[in-house]
Amino acid sequence: MRKLLALTWKEFMQLRRDPITLRLIIFIPLFQTMVFGYAINFDVKHLRTVVLDESRSFESRELVAKLTASEYFRIVGGVSSYDELQQAMDSGRASVALAIDHDFGRDVRRGRSAHALLVVNASDTTTATQAMSIAGGIANLGSVQLLARRAGWRERLAPIDVRIRPWYNPDLRTATFVIPGLIAIMLTFTLVPFTAGAIVRERERGTLEQLMVTPLTRLELIIGKIVPFIVIGYIQLTIIVLLMLFLFHIPIAGSILELYLIAFLFIAAVLGLGIFISTLAKTQMQATQMSFFVMLPFVFLSGFVFPIDGMPMFFQYISRVIPARYFIEVLRGIVLRGAPLSELSEPILWLAGYTVLIIGLAIVRFKKTE
Repeated sequence: MRKLLALTWKEFMQLRRDPITLRLIIFIPLFQTMVFGYAINFDVKHLRTVVLDESRSFESRELVAKLTASEYFRIVGGVSSYDELQQAMDSGRASVALAIDHDFGRDVRRGRSAHALLVVNASDTTTATQAMSIAGGIANLGSVQLLARRAGWRERLAPIDVRIRPWYNPDLRTATFVIPGLIAIMLTFTLVPFTAGAIVRERERGTLEQLMVTPLTRLELIIGKIVPFIVIGYIQLTIIVLLMLFLFHIPIAGSILELYLIAFLFIAAVLGLGIFISTLAKTQMQATQMSFFVMLPFVFLSGFVFPIDGMPMFFQYISRVIPARYFIEVLRGIVLRGAPLSELSEPILWLAGYTVLIIGLAIVRFKKTE
């Protein structure tokens, strides 16, 4: 134990002599959490919209008013022809264009099918999909209300009243969905590169040979390298949790103690991955490149942004070897749903298995003697 404590203290002293790394430990989670929390936003609102109203009737103005009242569309001007409409879309002045047919008002009053065209800039598929869905919902609701009035329906509510209640994120805020998963991504982005260069740095400085002649075992060397970064991981975890609570106002519905307990498994897993990379790389440049190679799948295949169920089956299988996937499931379960650990046993077991496996591989790969 004394040997292990001495090695751990050596790592702390080495970090202390590196002021840039110490600043990055604090600055990276602060900066990245605020950037991701504010910049990533799937809440489509106030889309710039131009209107070509050839009808100029009460009914056409009512349709425009309903679109505006939804707060998803913001009228930035009117156009007088389809050429002007296309020019507004091509120039980027508008991302949505509404063209209302000349006979729209008369067709509505006569009980005929009234026509309007909604043009959406689909180069941004997320925005386009939501805009089309919202506009379709407004049009369908207006059609149902109009048909109900013509049929003599006198009740205030529609014949079928389906009420929607979004749980766990009632305001449908993107930050509420993104920030808990961001904990896993930020820990990966900081801890994997830091530890990936650990063994390589020792080798380049010549201190690895000094460690080789000590009575330390391979396991003790690996643990001694990991322990200081576990402390760093918990410091970064605490920073992000505080930002989540007090800056983004996302309460933790479950047990924060359970969150910190499971975080140990994930921190150990990414640190083990970093050590494993450092045993493969010959230089710090190689270690850095390998780190970025494995970090990108952590973002795109972990379920952080894109749902895993929507991926091709091949990539769903690949995602099973990414520990961030399981930690994000646990994070969102504890933070958003308030789920106890008993209901999260499957991702916890997968994460524990990955942690043991990757640390075991790092120990096997690490050769104390040349």
